[in-house]
Amino acid sequence: MINEFQIVSESDACTRNIAGKLAHFFRPGDLIVLDGDLGAGKTHFVKGFAESLNVADAVTSPTFGIAHFYRADHFDLLHIDLYRIPTVEAFHDLGLSDYFDKAIVLIEWGLKFAECFDEYMLVSFALQSDTDRQVSIAARGKKYESIMNDLKHSLC
Repeated sequence: MINEFQIVSESDACTRNIAGKLAHFFRPGDLIVLDGDLGAGKTHFVKGFAESLNVADAVTSPTFGIAHFYRADHFDLLHIDLYRIPTVEAFHDLGLSDYFDKAIVLIEWGLKFAECFDEYMLVSFALQSDTDRQVSIAARGKKYESIMNDLKHSLC
């Protein structure tokens, strides 16, 4: 990762707020990879992201369903959880990449198969206490490096 910054989230609501501020920088065809331990805030991030884009449906973890589609104002959000997917081949067999250019895609546990993605924004969560998380935001590829300064100014 070439360009990176960190911010501390002090609650689930703060994590949702961070995501809401970031959401407006992304468009269909963009990919956000979410990384961090179980319970670190990945799904709360997606909830805040979706809420800020006027998604009416309740956002839930797709751990067992693998993927959920949500309708935003004029496009879809695709929320994927790769925790239970064992191999790159199994990931490709899902056929979800067919939707990557039509939706904003958020992938929990996406670093497992990072070699499948040319460019993406990485949002990582590290537990610091029962409530605090360090949120690291990094760009992978020129497409996302170009918005890093705007993201940083929006959050910091």
